Amino acid sequence: MSHHTDHLRTAGKITVYTTFLGIIVFAFIFVFNIGEQSIKHADAQDTATTSVTVLNTPPLWTSDAHEAIESSSNNPTNAGDTVSWSAVGTDSNGENYWLLVCSTNATPTPNSNAAPTCSSGIKWAVSSVTTSGQTATAATTTLASWSEVNTWFAWICDGNAGTPRCNNTYKQGTNATNSSPFEVNHRPSFTALSDNSPANPGQVVTFTSTSADTDVSGTADRVKLFVCSTASFNTTTNTCDATTLASTTVFAASNATSTYTIVIPTQDQNYGAFGYVIDSHGFEASGGSQGADSVLSVNNVAPTVAGATVSLVQASGTDMYLTQEASTTQGFTLSFIASDNNSCDAAGGGAADEVTGYNLSIYRSGIGPSSCFATSTLNANNCYPSGAAPTAWNLSCTASTTSCTGATDTTIVYNCTFPLWYVADPTDGLNGSSTIYFAQDWRAQVKTTDDDGLSGPYGQSTTGVEVKSFLAFALNTLSIAYGSLEPGQNNPFLSATSTVLATGNVGVDKNVEGESMCNGFSQASPCAPSATSTIPESEQHFGISQLAYGSGTSLSSTTPQLVNINVPKSTATSTQATANAYWGIRVPGSITYAGSYTGLNTFYVVLSDPSQW
Repeated sequence: MSHHTDHLRTAGKITVYTTFLGIIVFAFIFVFNIGEQSIKHADAQDTATTSVTVLNTPPLWTSDAHEAIESSSNNPTNAGDTVSWSAVGTDSNGENYWLLVCSTNATPTPNSNAAPTCSSGIKWAVSSVTTSGQTATAATTTLASWSEVNTWFAWICDGNAGTPRCNNTYKQGTNATNSSPFEVNHRPSFTALSDNSPANPGQVVTFTSTSADTDVSGTADRVKLFVCSTASFNTTTNTCDATTLASTTVFAASNATSTYTIVIPTQDQNYGAFGYVIDSHGFEASGGSQGADSVLSVNNVAPTVAGATVSLVQASGTDMYLTQEASTTQGFTLSFIASDNNSCDAAGGGAADEVTGYNLSIYRSGIGPSSCFATSTLNANNCYPSGAAPTAWNLSCTASTTSCTGATDTTIVYNCTFPLWYVADPTDGLNGSSTIYFAQDWRAQVKTTDDDGLSGPYGQSTTGVEVKSFLAFALNTLSIAYGSLEPGQNNPFLSATSTVLATGNVGVDKNVEGESMCNGFSQASPCAPSATSTIPESEQHFGISQLAYGSGTSLSSTTPQLVNINVPKSTATSTQATANAYWGIRVPGSITYAGSYTGLNTFYVVLSDPSQW
């Protein structure tokens, strides 16, 4: 019962309280309704505006920023060239936006109706205002003063008039090749160019540059040297527009070199040699020596004559035949080819020849080239030097006007004509019974001189020719006078003479036959046999010394008989070798006709034994 009482007490408190609260609420409503009715009665309705501020949102990355063209250690951007970035941003308000590339990751500052700015570091580039959803491109020209490696951070920002915003997320590329950093390739340095000329045609010239490259990102840059014949280096193709004289075969760490073999022929003068240096990426060097001329100097070299080009002949054939007794035979020819590695055409233009002179000799091979130089003394038997006086040996050599075709030709042909004296040693025959020098031949040697007075060595003919035996003689006695004799008398000694001259290039003997003697002899009407008026030919005796009559040899009219006088070979050009035959006669005792008797003896030349020459 106590518990129940408590319960009733509590319930009662709640009820009283509730009743009281309800009365108050009712009164309030009553009053409100009365007021409302009173107001409505004065103004039937009214409105209240609503407002809210919706903040601007930044553009969103639709396509991440990246290098439009890779700029990396493998493919750096040359200083002075453009590096560019691309991205696509979309703005929820459809507003235009900018792509900004900075050197730091500090959030940039957006600007109303204007491009954003980097908050710190370097502004690498900013795009022009770009329509939302379209590609923005930011580009800049790299500077030589920039570092080789340059970090970049890309942002997109709008230019809202009230609250411009930048996307708080930066981008640095989409893959390894087009992402931060971008790299600047600097020009290599090139401060000097030299070469080790002068050099001869055919020799190697080395060009040396003072060059280097300081870029080291990835793999340290190296340098390469090009040498052009003119100042004509093509920076697009990195080649010489003119002739490339030399280029480095392998890139060098520094001081690149290259070699050039001077072509044959090259005229003896100075030539332009223009040097250019590039780095491993093909970027041309800076510096005063880029395109400098190092002056390639080519030496003068002596002309030469190859022995195989020396040809010694007679105009009518391969051997040389003498035809003029006790004189000179004309019409012999010598040709040779002079070669000059400076060209057959003289430097400096014009029609001047590089080879301007010659020295030569023509000789019997047994004498040898060392004994018959151009300056030797003329020996008409075996040595004909070009230094001989023209009155003694009239050599004439002329350069061909058509054989030298210009500066790219090395050779010029010379053609010579010359005589030989009648005493020139014969070299024909098969053995020692024919001539003394049957085992030898005739040869020539030639050396030439250029326009600077430089002479080369002698070139000696490799094939010899023969000088043929020239069997010739002359009688300097037109009659053999026996004197006056009575019938039955004779010359006590062989005292009348006939003199033979060797007028060719061999030693000679003579054969003789004769006719009877009578009054009124002629070749058309020889003497008739007559015991009283004809002296038979057999009464004439001959010998090689003044023998007593009867000790000589009787003359025959039918059989030529040898007069073994052995005239030696002539060796002088002004006089001939001679020998005498001696004659005597007996007048038969039966002769009764007194008067002048004449006849005719005929002499035939024959080759004497060479041992008697």
